[in-house]
Amino acid sequence: MESFQKSLFKNILISGGYNYLSQGINFLSSIIISRILSPGDYGLIGLITVFTGFIVIISDGGLSYALIRSDFGRTYQRVLTNLSWILGITLFLLTLILAYPISVFYKNDQLLWPTLVLSLTFLIRGFSLAQGALLAKQLQFGFLGKITLLCMIVSVSITIVMAYFGARYWSLVVPQIFTALITTFFYEKKVRLGFKIFPLNYLKVCFKHTKRLVFSVFGFNSITYWSRNSDNMVVGKWYGAAELGIYNRAYSLLLLPITLISALFNTILFPSMKKLQSEGGDIESEYYFVLKVITFLSYPLVLLFIIFPHGLVSLLWGKNWLQVATLLPYFGLLVLTQPLVPITGPLLMLKNKEREYMISGWVTAFFCVGAIVIGGLISLMAIVQFYSLAYISAVIIFQVFYVVIRNLGFNKKKVLIFWLPKIFLSMLIWVTLYFDLVIIKYILLAIFTVYLIFDGRKELNKVISLVRKRL
Repeated sequence: MESFQKSLFKNILISGGYNYLSQGINFLSSIIISRILSPGDYGLIGLITVFTGFIVIISDGGLSYALIRSDFGRTYQRVLTNLSWILGITLFLLTLILAYPISVFYKNDQLLWPTLVLSLTFLIRGFSLAQGALLAKQLQFGFLGKITLLCMIVSVSITIVMAYFGARYWSLVVPQIFTALITTFFYEKKVRLGFKIFPLNYLKVCFKHTKRLVFSVFGFNSITYWSRNSDNMVVGKWYGAAELGIYNRAYSLLLLPITLISALFNTILFPSMKKLQSEGGDIESEYYFVLKVITFLSYPLVLLFIIFPHGLVSLLWGKNWLQVATLLPYFGLLVLTQPLVPITGPLLMLKNKEREYMISGWVTAFFCVGAIVIGGLISLMAIVQFYSLAYISAVIIFQVFYVVIRNLGFNKKKVLIFWLPKIFLSMLIWVTLYFDLVIIKYILLAIFTVYLIFDGRKELNKVISLVRKRL
């Protein structure tokens, strides 16, 4: 167990250092870019990415999980590159076909050409998918982090220059082509899987060993994506590009801890847990350890988003974006719990429960999309309010009982002791936000803070010790 935690945090410190620096550059650059581009420019690209974003999340197709989980050798990995090429070409053509219908759906001719250009990214990414998965399998997180940092620097530089010279929304499109090319070049240079085209019978055998996982991950990712992005579609269709720009900026702050913390842990956790499983380690105890660490890392943002939303938005993006501050507390409330839920995905994969993984995504989508549509009939604020309420009161409870207790088989008492206080206190804080009960809100946040420190004191001390040793 101790070796797992040391290895996990070694890789997190390495990968996290690069990723946090990359996201820090991106975040700081947004202070400049947001003062050049308008909410409408961001909203216009947001209209496109409702659809192209879906293609992004299925562009992996579960092939990365298949490569990392498999014990096959070099030939299997090289054949897998052919499957990733086929997937990339398919998604490229699909985006080309969708470009005109997207512009018709939103009744906006400006969407056509940016969509066509963005389709190239799927073609290029198909040539780096297997290479990136192999690097993760080899725990080459330092190299992956360096490429992420390089891509971010290039992307931010091009965006700022193009925005300054009046390229508007194109400054958010063109950099994606360059970063895809950079990633493909350096990944292949590192692993050298090559570009050999294998016979059809090789592809059939490779697909046979991956199809169950691929279809399950596709089913989960596709339905989960639309549950997360149905709000963008509703806002863009019913309220317009400018309002979508405001909404996306608020939602980006919710994604910040998911990107910086949960996604980082997930990237490293799956290959690390695979290694732990092969060594007969205690996965359940490490599950709680990881959750409590993520909670500590996320909670300062909860306090910041709920207590100081107007000051934060004004400082970062200026007065044109102050409407973001009205939405931020509800997203801030989700910062505490939403980054914790995706951790169960890699654990289900380890237990070969892809079908249950897919079902969990479907049920989550049902609750989230229902709340978003109902809220959309009322107001932009209602979308955020109902979405956060549905996630806390329905999604998390379902995940706890169906995924963690029933399918992972974790000890019911320990699971409930960890999750129920967080769900209960989150619900109470939501009520104080909805009815503007300021004093009670502060009291509950104080109680929450004390509880989290007491509950995770052992894990906090262990993390501090591991980090000190590493540094």
